[in-house]
Amino acid sequence: MFHSVTEAAQQSWYYFEPFNLLSTYKTLQNKFITLYSPYESLLKSYREATNTQIYPISENYLNKNSEVPEENVALLKNAIELWRNGARTTEAIAPILFHYSWHCFNSFFAYTFFRWGQKHSQSHGVYVSNMNDDIEKIKISISKTDGVFQRTIDTWSCLGGNIAFSGVLPALEANDFTFQSNQMPFFQKSTCCELGQLLCFDPYYHERLYWKKFGKKGLVMNPSFNYWMGTPTRIMQSYLILFVASSIARYRPIIWSSILSGDTKEKAAFCTLL
Repeated sequence: MFHSVTEAAQQSWYYFEPFNLLSTYKTLQNKFITLYSPYESLLKSYREATNTQIYPISENYLNKNSEVPEENVALLKNAIELWRNGARTTEAIAPILFHYSWHCFNSFFAYTFFRWGQKHSQSHGVYVSNMNDDIEKIKISISKTDGVFQRTIDTWSCLGGNIAFSGVLPALEANDFTFQSNQMPFFQKSTCCELGQLLCFDPYYHERLYWKKFGKKGLVMNPSFNYWMGTPTRIMQSYLILFVASSIARYRPIIWSSILSGDTKEKAAFCTLL
């Protein structure tokens, strides 16, 4: 079930393993500080657009908070170790380990580049409810104010990425970087959706539709300067799907067992995505 995913992830970890060494990681972080400094106005625009207290990592901040690089390296080590253990365990509990691996990696990713007014998030920022045998009716709610999920969205956005789950998108206005309202956010009317809606969502179709409707109106940044919308949105969509799987495996193992056996076409389809 998880074979193709774990193989792909295993290859990806090779690129990150050098940053388990503190000196190598500090070099990466210092390079980013230098390279990002011309774009710090982008964070100011993001703070104004979202009321999110996000700031760039700076040399002065690291001098006053010398533990930050060590904490981030520890998060990366935990992410790699949890994923490898998940790849070796049974499918009954694998999604739990995979989720916490991704959770640690998202924290490593966010805190490598930026800091927030409140140093550490207080939750995952994702909540699962209505867990029942009709898995497409399972509900997923997100926090737009705090949590690792939202901070990961903040990070992608402030690195220039377009995310369908974000309320704002980076744009070019008068030859300057800014943020404007997302005209087609995935969470349009609420912060909640059903699993069936999430599974049917195609980030690449959404990307093409968005550019067709709004690309020429200056409502999204020129794609030559930033990530496309599809790929980072797919990454965050996969994270949400895995979060649901881990929640079911933890709290409703009977339902998880029925998903693994694929006793309905909906459960079989869900199983093939993991």
